[in-house]
Amino acid sequence: MQAAYARNFADAATVHCPQCGRRMRVAPQHLSLSVACPHCAQVLEPWRIMPTQPAAPTSPPPVPFHVQGQRGDEPIVYSDRNRWIAGALGILLGVFGVHRFYLGQVGLGVTQLVLGILSFGIISSIWGFIDGILCFCGVIYDADGLPLRG
Repeated sequence: MQAAYARNFADAATVHCPQCGRRMRVAPQHLSLSVACPHCAQVLEPWRIMPTQPAAPTSPPPVPFHVQGQRGDEPIVYSDRNRWIAGALGILLGVFGVHRFYLGQVGLGVTQLVLGILSFGIISSIWGFIDGILCFCGVIYDADGLPLRG
């Protein structure tokens, strides 16, 4: 059984998925069937995309890089919240977690508020200051995972 599997795997054809561009191996007995790409689940027919002559080995087409919220020509969707306001709230009132409440992250805001009360503001003020700087840099997102405007 394993010898037959190894023989079929050695004879497998390499096909590049037209959807994601990644390489996949197709067993000879499946070349005339419709198969699904294991990476993106795109259904394809290998006999239509395979070259008729063996070509020189080439690298697969590059996988497109997209920014969060952007595919192709779609614009990036930004949050309604401003990163400058969130950064200022983080630096000035970060000990109370006000910037996290502003961003809609109520759980982190409550955690920072409780930690501020228990540590007399020492730990949460440092946390708030660092969060404020990260908001200015655009690293922190809102509760919906959208980048901050501004």
